Amino acid sequence: MNLNDFLYHLGWIFHGYELIIVLWFIITQFPKHRWSLFYASHSSLNSLKKHEMHSCFMSAVVIMLFHTFGGEVERYLVSLQFEQVNRIKIFYAGMIGYLFVYKLTLYTLHRLRGCLFSKTARICMYMIFTCESFLFMQLIARGYFDYHELGMVYVFGGWICNIVAIAALSIYPIRQTLGYFQKRS
Repeated sequence: MNLNDFLYHLGWIFHGYELIIVLWFIITQFPKHRWSLFYASHSSLNSLKKHEMHSCFMSAVVIMLFHTFGGEVERYLVSLQFEQVNRIKIFYAGMIGYLFVYKLTLYTLHRLRGCLFSKTARICMYMIFTCESFLFMQLIARGYFDYHELGMVYVFGGWICNIVAIAALSIYPIRQTLGYFQKRS
């Protein structure tokens, strides 16, 4: 098993953790908020706590979906049969476009619902932008200058961005769960 296969399988562990975060929101927040958890708008978001909860929930759902499909998009783009240089260009340009759609989806959901961006959502947006920067760096280096020595910077930088985004998603559920247990004791 090479490094790419290992990271692909490790990615599925992260996807499972992201699913746990989304399920936490559904299990703990759905009984309180009912369908407004999914459909709340600005008029029903009457406190900063509700804005934060809805923003974190939207961020968790979008990140879970885009991370899950992103790995498959990457594998598809790598499998395309083109000349090596063109495949490199298509891969990095395609992933930049994919991350742009990812960022646009998160932004649009917040705007459509009239929800303020939580700290979690902002951190996730910054990490998406940073990943796009790593992809752009690789597009220029590998696709146009045939320089392949930045591969580890790209791999570890991308993983650090994903870990930071997942850690940011974890803060709200952990904080709420700890608060729940402190109230009970």
